[in-house]
Amino acid sequence: MATQEMRIRGEEVQIRLTRNGVLERTLTAIRTMTFTAKFAILDRNYLGESTPRKDDIFQGVGIGLEFDQESPDAWSLIDFVRTRATRRGNVNNLKINMSFTAIFLDGSKPRITTPDLKFNPMSINVGGREEYVGQSIAAECEDFKYSPQ
Repeated sequence: MATQEMRIRGEEVQIRLTRNGVLERTLTAIRTMTFTAKFAILDRNYLGESTPRKDDIFQGVGIGLEFDQESPDAWSLIDFVRTRATRRGNVNNLKINMSFTAIFLDGSKPRITTPDLKFNPMSINVGGREEYVGQSIAAECEDFKYSPQ
């Protein structure tokens, strides 16, 4: 008997951005999303040993998004990040989190939440007269939280 197909498609994924704990936007016109748990291998050679000793370390999380703009929220996001990055006003509590939920056919909904994202350069892309206005975001954070359901 064949096992049930468990692969998911992009339509079975939800991505939500929260700002200061409040849902900012559920992104729907996403072209691509990349979540990268960054690991590195450390190796050290010692005298009297024939092979290097290996260890691994965790170096945080990388996020990449490309999406088409559906509201002014994307412009507001750039302004919010600029305000925080230039330290204008009280910025201690200005945080942007992202959660990524996959909805599997068996009903399970694992979620990864990336807290307090720090952003690399953001781009608004206007490709031509017949193209949608898009945006590219690259961000990093120190860790992530995994929730199995």
